[in-house]
Amino acid sequence: MNKINLILLFAFIFSKGLSQNNGLIYPDFIGETLESIHNNLQWKVLVKATGDLNDDHLIDYALVLESKDSILEKRCPSCKLSKQKPRIILVLINENNTAKVMVQNNKFIARGDEGGMSPYIEPELLIENNLLTIFYQFTRSNQSYVFEFNKSDFIIKSAKSVGVHAASGNFSCDLYDFKANIITCTTGHISNDMENTKLIEIKTKPKKLSEFGEMYEWEVVENKYL
Repeated sequence: MNKINLILLFAFIFSKGLSQNNGLIYPDFIGETLESIHNNLQWKVLVKATGDLNDDHLIDYALVLESKDSILEKRCPSCKLSKQKPRIILVLINENNTAKVMVQNNKFIARGDEGGMSPYIEPELLIENNLLTIFYQFTRSNQSYVFEFNKSDFIIKSAKSVGVHAASGNFSCDLYDFKANIITCTTGHISNDMENTKLIEIKTKPKKLSEFGEMYEWEVVENKYL
């Protein structure tokens, strides 16, 4: 076997092994209890929120899990292959006094090194007024998503994207209202009270939490991403 064929063979074996590892890294937690999740030796609970999500006055849970092992991931077509710890979001609904996983998403939660200028990020979770909020604080911006319970899943209700340009001081704030199907876009400068506001109609269908891909993959309207 010549040198070129040998290199190609090793590359093929590596790519097959990588794809298999990526396929095996995510366990199926649907239907699992909180106890069984804590007993999983390959994953740790990174963030946890408790509260009533479906208005039955019982305690539900939202969890972000992080793998204890790092793997090579390519998170978007233009992204480089990088070594990082995958994350999963789980939502557990309490039925008959036992909380079980109803929703799982393996892609949506940002990895620790996906914070831009921030060396490390992790989301904040909040359950309040039967709503689940996922919030990220970046160096000069923040992003939030609000989901509500709907037929065994969670539909996005609203979102907010805020950013400030470091050099100019210009800011932008986009409020997404998926009930009214409107984005309220506000721009201005941090040094004064003058603001410009415009409304953009949302024509796309709201997504379920289980349907979300990587952050900012979804183009809600032209040049507006969640």
